[in-house]
Amino acid sequence: MTEGNKSYEQIKNKDIVVNEPVGTFALSQSPLQTLIHILGLNQLSDKIKNTLDLLTLTEQGFPINVLKRLQAHTKFTNREMGKALDMSESTLQRRLRSSQPLDKRQSESAVQLASVWAKGLEVFEDEDDFRTWLHAENQALGGNRPIALLSSSIGQEEIKKVLGRIEWGIYS
Repeated sequence: MTEGNKSYEQIKNKDIVVNEPVGTFALSQSPLQTLIHILGLNQLSDKIKNTLDLLTLTEQGFPINVLKRLQAHTKFTNREMGKALDMSESTLQRRLRSSQPLDKRQSESAVQLASVWAKGLEVFEDEDDFRTWLHAENQALGGNRPIALLSSSIGQEEIKKVLGRIEWGIYS
């Protein structure tokens, strides 16, 4: 069954028929697996069984490849990535040049950004659509562009709330 350009699979349970999206990013992986994928920690996925394992890795500091992978997913400029991770663009560039690992705070910021990204993919099901939404002014966020709010945990939570409302069809 198709609706527009989306493909749906009918799930039948006795007399109830539900049309569910087929092949959505979020449905194919657990939230933790999605974070692992976005951060490029796939080679460590056997060591990351829960979020506490992820916490242990952040305390050690992520290798710079995690930042490179996250930036490749988001397609953020160095300025946007630095702002989202609450570091200056010059610090970001220095870390990238020297392959210096992220510290604990920067690693946690990377996980938080990846978490917002994962929620956006779950809701929009398309990275380009989510990227477009991030750069558009949003009245539910006080007229701010969501990307401008990524540098604080409060802003990230507000973005996730709006994404949750969009997910449930509540006008935002």
